[in-house]
Amino acid sequence: MKYLLSLGIVLFSVPLSASEIILEQVTLRRGMEGDTMQSGALDDPKTYSQNKVYREEKALAANAGVELDQFLDDYYAKGFRKESGANRAVHYLIFYNSISAPRCKREYLIQRVRHTKIYYRNNRRIADKTVEYLVEVFKLNNYGHTKRADGHVQLHFLGDVQSRKTVVDIEVGCGEVRSVADGMARPFEQKILFKELQDYSSKPGLYDKVSFEFSRSYSFASEFDRNGHKITLPDFLR
Repeated sequence: MKYLLSLGIVLFSVPLSASEIILEQVTLRRGMEGDTMQSGALDDPKTYSQNKVYREEKALAANAGVELDQFLDDYYAKGFRKESGANRAVHYLIFYNSISAPRCKREYLIQRVRHTKIYYRNNRRIADKTVEYLVEVFKLNNYGHTKRADGHVQLHFLGDVQSRKTVVDIEVGCGEVRSVADGMARPFEQKILFKELQDYSSKPGLYDKVSFEFSRSYSFASEFDRNGHKITLPDFLR
């Protein structure tokens, strides 16, 4: 997704009998640390302010009344708050996950995302619906792991509709994007750990050009109105 941050750890004990694409939960503390040189940067409150990602995420969470410091050792944080002004209500969610593919012969993984937003008026009448598509590439290390955790953040305002729903469908795997990222070698410079091949677009574009040798899919969703919110987390967080 948009925020890709380092785990600061390496997982050496992935069994060969495991799923070909392995998704594991990562604490918010480790997810926000940045690249491996910043491992431990969020272990001391005195150093928190030095971490740019932490500062940004803390400010976002505050919009929903979430004090992020209280959730740094948790795997996700969520929040909801009514608003008195034009926004009416706000919903928030953050979590991170690591990705590994020990059987992938390529030096990278492809991830594609379909992001669906539905806005409802009274009586569940759809006021608007948008679908956007994102395509990303992750660099793999010699052990078949991405060097950074994948961060997922939602900060949604209700506005002038009765309720709204967001569904994020993700597929990540060993594969290629025709004419853009194909072959065995990484399709970018050595120092680049993550590359966005296609930012969120209303047209599928590269999304339909992805072909996987093997992959894993998961989804998460949120829905809220002025009275509260409901969240469906991905299976590896339940």
